[in-house]
Amino acid sequence: MSFFKLTIAEDVIQKKTQSYKNVTNFLSAFIISFTVTLVSGFWFFGVSHEINWNASQMVLTLHLLGGGLSFMLFLVYFFLHQRDKELQWWRFLIPWKIRLEEDETPLHLKQRKLGVYLTWLLLIIYLTGLSIALPGAVFFLGYLHLYSFEQLMLLNNIHVWATYIMLPILLMHFLWSAKKN
Repeated sequence: MSFFKLTIAEDVIQKKTQSYKNVTNFLSAFIISFTVTLVSGFWFFGVSHEINWNASQMVLTLHLLGGGLSFMLFLVYFFLHQRDKELQWWRFLIPWKIRLEEDETPLHLKQRKLGVYLTWLLLIIYLTGLSIALPGAVFFLGYLHLYSFEQLMLLNNIHVWATYIMLPILLMHFLWSAKKN
């Protein structure tokens, strides 16, 4: 499938063009899967299950599949984006050390900081989502693992509130990217 094919070009101009195409292809796939996950998550969270139990279970399944796919695409896109921007991938681990570089504008510095915050929030959302889904996955393997009610509510609240915090940051990050391009 050529959509996800990563190729190495011979010419410097082709490398930049192909790299840009690869990053934008993964970004498009990530945005679609993340949007499906986001909409299905808000539907599952906001619409009562008593209205239509079967529909809510279908939306939950869609949320779980979309979340898994968007997590895998996020990992690939993260490393492609870091390589494309010529950044070190480990710098997002220490956001307090992000400083203005020599040939960088203050707006670009803010954009990089937003990207780091966005990465952290996405990782929190994905890890809490995986933790919430863990008992169901373990059950299908023949084992039983349940969280206490307090633990499950804490994971749910972190998952939901990190999503609410992430949305304006994601919007600002995308709008600045669109404005720059």
